[in-house]
Amino acid sequence: MNRLSFLALPLIVGLATGCGSSEEKVNIDYSNLKQAAVKDAPLSKSSSGEFERFLKNGIRLRLVEQDYPVALAAAESDGAGLRGQFSTTNTHEVNVDEADRIKYNGQHIFQVVNGDDYSNSEITNAIRIHRTDANNISLEQVAEIANESDDVKFSELYLRTEEQQLVAIKKTIYTYWGAILPESDWLWQSGKAEIQLFDVQNPEAPNQQWNIEIEGNLEGTRRVGNMLYLITRYVPNIQELNYSAVTDDEKIDNEKLILNTPISDLLPHYQVNNGAVRPLVDAANCFVAEGFDTLEGYADVITLSAIDLESRQLTSSTCLNANVQGIYASTNSLYIGGSDYASWFEHSQFTVLHKFSLNEDQVLYKASKAIPGYLGWSDPSFRMSEHENNLRVITTSYTGISGSPEHRLTILTEDGSNQLQQLSQIPNAENTAPIGKPGEELFAVRFAGDRGYAVTFEQIDPLYVLDLSDPQAPFISGELEIPGFSRYLHPLSENWLLGIGHQVVDGLQQGVKVELYDISDQSNPVVKDTLVFGERGSYTEVNYDLRSFSFLQHSEQLQRFTLPMTIYLKQDGQDYPNWSESSLHQFELLSDETNSMTMSYVAKMVAQQADEQNAWPTAYFGQRAVLHDDAIFFLYGDNFCTGSWGQTDSTSCPF
Repeated sequence: MNRLSFLALPLIVGLATGCGSSEEKVNIDYSNLKQAAVKDAPLSKSSSGEFERFLKNGIRLRLVEQDYPVALAAAESDGAGLRGQFSTTNTHEVNVDEADRIKYNGQHIFQVVNGDDYSNSEITNAIRIHRTDANNISLEQVAEIANESDDVKFSELYLRTEEQQLVAIKKTIYTYWGAILPESDWLWQSGKAEIQLFDVQNPEAPNQQWNIEIEGNLEGTRRVGNMLYLITRYVPNIQELNYSAVTDDEKIDNEKLILNTPISDLLPHYQVNNGAVRPLVDAANCFVAEGFDTLEGYADVITLSAIDLESRQLTSSTCLNANVQGIYASTNSLYIGGSDYASWFEHSQFTVLHKFSLNEDQVLYKASKAIPGYLGWSDPSFRMSEHENNLRVITTSYTGISGSPEHRLTILTEDGSNQLQQLSQIPNAENTAPIGKPGEELFAVRFAGDRGYAVTFEQIDPLYVLDLSDPQAPFISGELEIPGFSRYLHPLSENWLLGIGHQVVDGLQQGVKVELYDISDQSNPVVKDTLVFGERGSYTEVNYDLRSFSFLQHSEQLQRFTLPMTIYLKQDGQDYPNWSESSLHQFELLSDETNSMTMSYVAKMVAQQADEQNAWPTAYFGQRAVLHDDAIFFLYGDNFCTGSWGQTDSTSCPF
């Protein structure tokens, strides 16, 4: 076998004596089986037989219930990213790198071509390498790495600049409805993840050094130093199962297949450099929640794998058979959360958090804890942050007939047992003020050092400043009410915070709002500057993908940032705003000797405008900008626009 074809190994379906023989009665009554619930319990390794029963019960449940598993949210990790004479990928966590569709080393831009430019259907998936000249603001393609696989596509990249190594992430891209939620395995199919390492010492002739193929849908990656961490979801599948079985004979045939399929065939495998196919995990080393019922089952297998990019080896892989919703990575730890979606009216709503340490080249389970509330749907990892070995989490509970949200901050620490210990929470007996007013949903969260920031919204935008300097006695130190809301918060320094969201008028969301907050006095945060762009319908991708935010510390007192925006405006005689343009907007933050700061709007780089040929934009997602000195390289769709900072008329676009 040269390569893994979706890594599905042939199944041995012969009847085992005493287990599924035709002489023995086969039980096809699954009425007492139940989907495993999220449990307030630590993880433990079960025996191979117990794990096999738990996993196969999950497969049986899919035959009768056909419940869709909860999608795993990709992890986001605290900081503004690396700063220099050129911008790099904007990340949440300092020193925790995140994959993106472009990476830049100051001389070459490495770009994943997705074929997302709707103006050109001939564009195919590949990696393009462009040589840049910041002085002359030019861009030249010097190489292309073609995708030679039908199973997986290039999706994102890492760049090890000093080692001159490009790390290409490939995964199965679904073309059906599930592509809208790529992390959802609602058709119970396992794709494939592939990591390819390229030597790019000579960017014009990239050379593949190594590759690994892993069975399972890729849910998220993070890089810390030489270590690449992958989270995959494997959906075990017995190909011969008849999901439309109606008669007893058909159901008996299904049960015999389940009984006689070896557990090793229901767990993921991997392959290095097209070599031998090896098991990724062993059933005896997979974790399940303690105290599960013998009639419970859950079919998805989550694996946490560590790859040493220096030695080019898979050094560790840990398996857990549990429902998960959010993941978060710091430099030392990986946290996985799973929420119990009970009835809105019950008081049993809770989230279980599992901590894994990133110990050199190993991923090791440490402890768990259940806390009240949910992590939310939009981006659970924004709600988690590790600082000085303490985990800060904000969850939301819904109570009462109206389902009114209540938001809670919890601080947890590891004490050497298998249970995370709660240090404190907000609100508490001494600090009873809630995070948010009645009915307000949580729109944005950000942690930075000893502070946390939260934005709630219903009709106005309250910004809460949380003092977390004493993890055993946190409190709300300040509150600010303003019209509109922020979706993305970006800490600039200890005294300044940037908020990006929308203006709201008469309860209706309007244009994109960019706001600078002075938080030097925690008890009295104030708005320093506000800018609004476009009308109802306008948006910026930064509000749901922080990697679209580009930031550059241009000098000691000057910071620059850009936001891609899709602008809607109401023309004469129109009742509603229509798409007007897609553009990259440039901003500057200027500090003075007193540490005061001002925000100013500089210019915009228009990539595409509405006209007779273009009633809608040809690019919606994945817009990125690289800032290098005064040069701007703006990726719109699959093509670049180039221009000089502040000079709109110097823009060069291919449209």
